[in-house]
Amino acid sequence: MRLARCFQWIACLLVGAAPFVASAQAPALHAGQGHYNLIQANDGKAVGTAEYTIQVLPNGYQVTSQAETKIAKLSYSFNNVNRLDTQLNIVRDQLTGTVNGAQVTFDLSSDATGRQFQVNIAAQGKNTTNTFDRHLHTVLLPDLDPAAYVEMAHFAIAHPPTSWIVIPKENGILVPAQYTARNDEHGTLHGQSLVVHHTSVIISEQNGFSVELYFTAEGQLVEADLPEQNFYVIEDGFKLNNRPHYAPPRGSAPPPNQPGQNSGQAPQGGYPPIQPQ
Repeated sequence: MRLARCFQWIACLLVGAAPFVASAQAPALHAGQGHYNLIQANDGKAVGTAEYTIQVLPNGYQVTSQAETKIAKLSYSFNNVNRLDTQLNIVRDQLTGTVNGAQVTFDLSSDATGRQFQVNIAAQGKNTTNTFDRHLHTVLLPDLDPAAYVEMAHFAIAHPPTSWIVIPKENGILVPAQYTARNDEHGTLHGQSLVVHHTSVIISEQNGFSVELYFTAEGQLVEADLPEQNFYVIEDGFKLNNRPHYAPPRGSAPPPNQPGQNSGQAPQGGYPPIQPQ
């Protein structure tokens, strides 16, 4: 089990943002809750839980999520409060995480112009600040966060030609993400038959890892599989009839303007609009 990959984000936390060009607008989120079991893929053992709550606001959404898992000598938990505009652009994200008692927090918020994120981080006894360009359709991906997978499912429905993921580890890693639609799959939810869409998201152009998303036509996340990290994140009451065999991921090269570098020009598609909060 690749626990190093799964939990290394908490060791040194920075956040970036990236261009995302969508061919269609992501569908709206719906108010509600989701509760998930964290399952070890190799033995099917339940090792924790995760959940999210979506609240619809006049100018967007507030999405809160949390998870907790204990494996051998490792305990991991987080709480995330994410404020999104109506197009699922991040307005502010407040994340706290704990690994074996060591806590990391960060606060990510849009500045008054809507063009930059102001970042404040507390980790390993140090406080750090940073600034990043604020681009359209950015997904911040903490490990085992069902709310992030919900956002990804909605972007999978919008089917953008290119996309990016921010991984909060080291100095903040911005990597390309390739969304590929797979065949629909069959399962049951609380005993009722259900046909779900399946999209593979390959993250990073080298040594890539994948997130296998299963969701309804409305964007309800029923399962997210992390083959390289040896986890399944499964909604309460859902059972996939036949889980596909996951081939090793194959990433794609980033565009000429490398992640983390500012071109000095507005991102493709423009900046997210400023909405009253």
